[in-house]
Amino acid sequence: MLRKLATIILVTIILSLILTNNAAAQNTIYFNGQDITSQIETVSREGELLIRARDLAELLDADLTWRPALKSLEMESQSVTIKIMANSRYIQIENDAIRTEAGLQLVDNQAYIPLAKSIEAFGYLLEYQRDNEELYIFQPETTINNVSWQEDGNQLQIEMDEITPYRVLHSEDGREITIEIDKAEIDQEFSDNISNNNYYLRVVNVPDRALLRLVIKSRTPIPFQIDGGVYEHEDSLVLSFLPQLKDIRLNEDNLLSVEATGEIPDARTKYLSESRKMIIDIPSVVIGNFDLDIEEHPLIKDIKVTQHDLDPVILRIEATMANGDIFKPVQREKSNLLTFKPGQRSEITDLEYAAGSFSFASSSALNPELFLLESPPRLVMNLYHVNRGSGIQDKIEVNNPQITSLRTARFDDQTVRIVADLEELTGYEWVEEQKNGLYYYTVNLKNKFSEIKTEDNADYQYLNILMDSRANYEVKKFNYPHRIVVDFKNTLNNLDDFSRIEKSSLIKDIRSSNYQLEGEEVTRLVFELNDYYSHRVESYQDQKGIKIALAKEYLNPEMKAEKIVKSQLIVIDAGHGGFDPGAIGATGLEEKVSNLAIAKATAKQLSKTNHKVLLTRDSDEFHSLQNRVKYANDRKADIFVSIHANSFNNPQTGGVETYYNQHESNQNRFLAEKIHDKLGRGLKINDRGIKESNFYVIKYTKMPSALVEVAFLSNAVEENMLRTKSFQDRAAALIADGILDYLEENGGE
Repeated sequence: MLRKLATIILVTIILSLILTNNAAAQNTIYFNGQDITSQIETVSREGELLIRARDLAELLDADLTWRPALKSLEMESQSVTIKIMANSRYIQIENDAIRTEAGLQLVDNQAYIPLAKSIEAFGYLLEYQRDNEELYIFQPETTINNVSWQEDGNQLQIEMDEITPYRVLHSEDGREITIEIDKAEIDQEFSDNISNNNYYLRVVNVPDRALLRLVIKSRTPIPFQIDGGVYEHEDSLVLSFLPQLKDIRLNEDNLLSVEATGEIPDARTKYLSESRKMIIDIPSVVIGNFDLDIEEHPLIKDIKVTQHDLDPVILRIEATMANGDIFKPVQREKSNLLTFKPGQRSEITDLEYAAGSFSFASSSALNPELFLLESPPRLVMNLYHVNRGSGIQDKIEVNNPQITSLRTARFDDQTVRIVADLEELTGYEWVEEQKNGLYYYTVNLKNKFSEIKTEDNADYQYLNILMDSRANYEVKKFNYPHRIVVDFKNTLNNLDDFSRIEKSSLIKDIRSSNYQLEGEEVTRLVFELNDYYSHRVESYQDQKGIKIALAKEYLNPEMKAEKIVKSQLIVIDAGHGGFDPGAIGATGLEEKVSNLAIAKATAKQLSKTNHKVLLTRDSDEFHSLQNRVKYANDRKADIFVSIHANSFNNPQTGGVETYYNQHESNQNRFLAEKIHDKLGRGLKINDRGIKESNFYVIKYTKMPSALVEVAFLSNAVEENMLRTKSFQDRAAALIADGILDYLEENGGE
């Protein structure tokens, strides 16, 4: 295929180290993987490596024509023709010419021509490995046909003939992403038309590496996770970025609109009445370059936009109101657009108290300001631009361990205030529901434990957990050692208030912690058991607590027989590899190295059981995401676990986290929980919890799957830990224990 001059790579750097005939003879030359050093003749002239023209013609199966009278040479292969004359430094390619250092040289009546520039004219790629003094000549394995922005600049799609090894690198300041594609060339019709106001793209042919480099730059940090932001779609490589703020404006109808380049999650808003400011916090959106059009508007004096946080990503818009008017969200018509309007006063109705919570209805959406005051303890809610309607009493007396009374009043012309008088300060959650054109709001005070006790009968030992209000809980069973775990949502961990928690013959130890589950904090109670036979869970009639019945013995002969877990096929995936190093630590540790070490150690642990274990890779080699998924799916694996190490712009960020992809069944989450339970307790680093994600390898695998980010390479302390065999083996043993725990619960006949 004819290639224009613009596509030819200039590789003089390769040959600058080769200055003499002897130096040239020391180089080993490979052509499409075969050592051809002994099959060809080379010389060095003017610092450039030359090859005998006849040898090059044989390698390329090219037609060679030598015209003695003109001392000129013509070579044709695959519709490409080059011409070169003695005493000329130029190679002519069709209607173009490129300069060389030595040109055509006659040595012992044989024509020698520049190796690098001649062979690249025929579309080959060169890679020089200086450490070994080896020169590799490749035919391109893929052609980049098009690089384009999709979804208004939120995805970069790289279309190619087929996916070859690639790697994605993130700069330390987060403002640059580099995609390197091995043995790739650019199609002759390619042009850079994808740079926009937010990103700038540069395409670079790396002359001594036989690879293509795409460099994406931004003025602001690009929140991009290497393990989660790269996808493969057919023969395209896709990089997904978070949407960026695109536009803020007030239109002629006084509607305040906030537009982004992609889908915007629901924003959290609050009002600061003293400063007349409206705060809009938008998760998963970055600041970028945006238009702001509010000049000389009578309602809003000023708008300030900041990247409030990057972990998690939160964009903050701070609007200063001219006269205190309240903007309220309106029903969304587009996923990438938030709209607010100066609202008519809402009417709130039907303030009611229930166990540990109070609720009311509103004619439109509200964005209250909630805060706690200490003396006396009370929860205060300011509702702006609101009128009190039916069912809103000045005071409601409450007889409850948490709330003594509810009071409402007009605080000022703009504000209705609801006050919950508390027995003591506690946390709370705000819940909104929309139904039949009305908005229903509930404030749930954080629950508390009032008593934990045990009682016995002939067959069971009962574990009674009593609470101040309705319990919201989930009970789980973990093994190694046997444990009953209860996760309570919206619950204060007040177990330190108990002077003594009674243990029993079955209960060896009781402990508690606060824990992140799917981004929500839960209070976890752990009951470690001396023995376990079976259990069941009962709720109290008033739902203020739960009762767990622990069997004292096997209750029937079938239960007494040891549970046999059938042999399962487990696939362990070591992330990245080969050409793709993954994240790189501050002192140079490559993620692919620690991933493989932990994966192999995990497989070794599991191989001691009756289960069969396969690795997607057992050496330093590249496998595409599609091939990793295909490997597990084709073999009908029962479990898939992918092992990675994390990275972030902030070097202080650290810890372990486990991801799952939500399918119809909860098996992915159960597997992630079992593994993370071991890692969170056993690694002795920050527990970042369990999170849902769309990582490619856990989204498209057909069996229960999880992805583990063992630690952060960007954290110097954790990078050093990941280097050590002791940490690698400990992480592997914990992952294996989590898998076995899951299989014991879910892998039986």
